[in-house]
Amino acid sequence: MTHGIHGEGTVGIGELAARTGLPVKTIRYYSDIGLLPESGRSRGGHRRYAADALPRLRLIQRLRALDTPIAAIATVMTGEHSLADVVTRELDTVQAHMRELTWRQGILRSLDDCPELERLRRLTLLAEVGKLDEAHDRLVRYWHWALPTSLPHRLTRAVIEGAVPVPPTTPTSTTVLAYAELHALTSGNDRRRQPQSHQVGDVASFYSGIMDACTLAAEALASGCPARRAEALDHFVRTYARISGHDDTPAFRAHLSIRFRHAAHPGSFPLRYWRHA
Repeated sequence: MTHGIHGEGTVGIGELAARTGLPVKTIRYYSDIGLLPESGRSRGGHRRYAADALPRLRLIQRLRALDTPIAAIATVMTGEHSLADVVTRELDTVQAHMRELTWRQGILRSLDDCPELERLRRLTLLAEVGKLDEAHDRLVRYWHWALPTSLPHRLTRAVIEGAVPVPPTTPTSTTVLAYAELHALTSGNDRRRQPQSHQVGDVASFYSGIMDACTLAAEALASGCPARRAEALDHFVRTYARISGHDDTPAFRAHLSIRFRHAAHPGSFPLRYWRHA
């Protein structure tokens, strides 16, 4: 460290290189882009740095060792962001990247464990969900299209949250393929709109009742209690009876059972969708 006309405690680029193990060329680059400002020049024209240059350079060096982008380091050096802020942002970036890689791994596994003809079929499906966030957004858009336009916003949101599965955090070959099949269904020519208001009467009441029945059914499945399963079924039937102007009678239940049996053939859109969802 040199004391002189350029201020007490200045240090040369060679000393910084020696004490950090960084090449002079690298330190010069950090200076040129503003990460490590010079305090002046020696009579010979060599760069001089203030006393705090060494800890600043070591911080830069350690962040770069973690592949922290130069732009992010610059925000720490200028005080725009704290070190904690940058660490949090980088962690979020890494987690998002890991999610993408994990999803891609699931896709490749799905393509790896099947015969050649099936591999070609799966490739067609899986290529459409390679970008997970985009595929998820397309499913959400489908349901916005499919649901009655008169449905209140809160109910629309609730239906979509229940109908659009959250992509698995640890996808397997099976779950990735099911998600791809689901996406193909909602983008195919046989996709279906949900019942419109003129078909079901009070559309808000209908969807609210169906959502309540679904909640009861989920609780019944979780508990394994037959009485709760019956409660969910009763609520479901009463909802259909109310919007169609009927009472919940044995005759109405028989009529509803026939109606659903005819509509729910193996290749029907609803059965195929909910099987994959």
